[in-house]
Amino acid sequence: MPIIGKTPLYPIIFIIVFFLAIFQDYIYSQLQHTGFYISESALYNTFWMFFIPFTFFANRLIKPLPLHTNWSRFFLALGIATAISLLHILLFTSFFVLISYLIYTPPHGFITIFKTALSNQLYIVLLFYIIVPNFHRFTLFTSQLNQTETSKYPSKIMVKHHSKITTVETSSIQMIATDRPYSKVYTTQQKYLVDKTLKEFQKELDPAIFRRVHRSAIVNETYITELKSRKNGDYDAILKDGKSIRFSRHFRQYWEHLLQ
Repeated sequence: MPIIGKTPLYPIIFIIVFFLAIFQDYIYSQLQHTGFYISESALYNTFWMFFIPFTFFANRLIKPLPLHTNWSRFFLALGIATAISLLHILLFTSFFVLISYLIYTPPHGFITIFKTALSNQLYIVLLFYIIVPNFHRFTLFTSQLNQTETSKYPSKIMVKHHSKITTVETSSIQMIATDRPYSKVYTTQQKYLVDKTLKEFQKELDPAIFRRVHRSAIVNETYITELKSRKNGDYDAILKDGKSIRFSRHFRQYWEHLLQ
């Protein structure tokens, strides 16, 4: 479910809609010169608050369905949305009438409120429960796909340091530079001389983080603090530890986004 920090987004949206709907009723009453009763408006607009639990419910029902689109999946999703929509209206009507019996004399009738909600809001709830759960499910799938894509790159690599094989966290690598026939791997702790080419490192490390910025250098973009133009299309990058590395214009396609 979408969130703002640690706060769920759906409840915030429907609370805002709830108060806007009451305000809309007030504006309508002023324009049409009709009576406005805030208690009645607030009670009727609790309709919007029922979206909060039913959205969670719809998401859970839609989630197991196969992602690919076919007629059976479409009709199943439509059937779920229709059932939840009718249940939404039915429970809202029951709640409305129950509160009405407690605070109004005479109370509102069940059939009258049910028909009103059915005629005025059915298309809203139906569209909502068709679109939102499927969109939510698609965004979750996309997020999981991106995580899977990223996870294919190792979080650790093996490097030879002196006569020993050492494990290095890829997140600690600031840059890799050519020192033929070797490469120098600079981490936050020390430097390693490794018997690998930059092309081999490019295949092994996540290209969304490790950018080829020069024919003789790869840089972890998370360690870049500043870019200084050389006025010829090249740039000098300053890393967190103060190291300076040249960014060649010939490899600009890999690091140009850092200028934005």
